Amino acid sequence: MSKEYLNVAKAAKALGVGRKEIQQKIHDGSLITFEGRVALSDLKSVFPAAASMETTSILERLTKIKDYAYLNRVQTAHIPDSYTLMGQVQRLRMELRLSRDERMEHLQLITQLTSNLQEMQKSCDNRQKELVAGLLNMIAKSKSKTISS
Repeated sequence: MSKEYLNVAKAAKALGVGRKEIQQKIHDGSLITFEGRVALSDLKSVFPAAASMETTSILERLTKIKDYAYLNRVQTAHIPDSYTLMGQVQRLRMELRLSRDERMEHLQLITQLTSNLQEMQKSCDNRQKELVAGLLNMIAKSKSKTISS
């Protein structure tokens, strides 16, 4: 049967003891490490709390800790920092200002077009006056919708 190994920090967390305590046991020679990791079987012989815990419960607890850490890291990775958010706010403000300026230019153009059509209507024959009146009516309806929104 292969041995299960844990790094010191994970072993401490699983047992509910401090890392220093495990490191002290390693320094004293009570615990043997392999590439910076300790075997669960060795932990059980040195720590009474580990002996009463089943290997599967320790591993399940470690898996839960890993999963929580991963989820926490993933969630925070998707949250932009304040500088990024400020940049986005500045960009959106600029876009809004440009859109408002463009809207005002369009309204001025519509007003000028309306004035020109009204002047032209004065010197037209009846058929042309009807066409210009229809255009002016269309512009007025469109302008009232634009101003109200």
